[in-house]
Amino acid sequence: MSKSTVRVAIVGMGIGKPNGRAISEKPHGEVAALCDLDTGRMNTFAAELANDPKHYTDYKKLCEDPDIDAIFVGTPNQLHVPIALEAVRNDKHVMVTKPLADSERAAKKLVDAAESSGVVNMMSLSTRFGPACRYLGALSQEGYFGDLYYARSRSIRRRGIPAWNLGFIKKGGGPSGIWASTRSMRSGGSWGCPHR
Repeated sequence: MSKSTVRVAIVGMGIGKPNGRAISEKPHGEVAALCDLDTGRMNTFAAELANDPKHYTDYKKLCEDPDIDAIFVGTPNQLHVPIALEAVRNDKHVMVTKPLADSERAAKKLVDAAESSGVVNMMSLSTRFGPACRYLGALSQEGYFGDLYYARSRSIRRRGIPAWNLGFIKKGGGPSGIWASTRSMRSGGSWGCPHR
């Protein structure tokens, strides 16, 4: 392994798997560890990888591993910030699938912690570095749009809503459920974030 290789741990074997595959396909990326409560899901995904990643069922122990440089958080929304904060506290770079947090306050807490510790904190968006976004970014950098002060965009999901199943949604919410499964967490708008 060269010094330029980023050793990434994947937390959550749902959305974490396609992100882990993408990381492992890059010459400077290595999936060095997996973390999930379901060891069977980790074993299944590990079999796809060229290397033999470490397995964890406790994200706090994972975050303490000195062999890990960065952590991808692909868990139910309410767990994004607790896991990402633990990674930041252990000087790990962190990428969180969308949404970054389940509230503005939680997002600010994570961003402030990452900025004060000097690690990278990034939200994973599927189209952020896609050809269309990169093209528009290049046009903007060239001054094509003039002096931008406001922009709005929309995207279309051509393949429908991702499959949500009873293996993901559990009664009562908490670490094994999602925001929609707990009435108290459904008070907000889209994805449990309160509308302003």
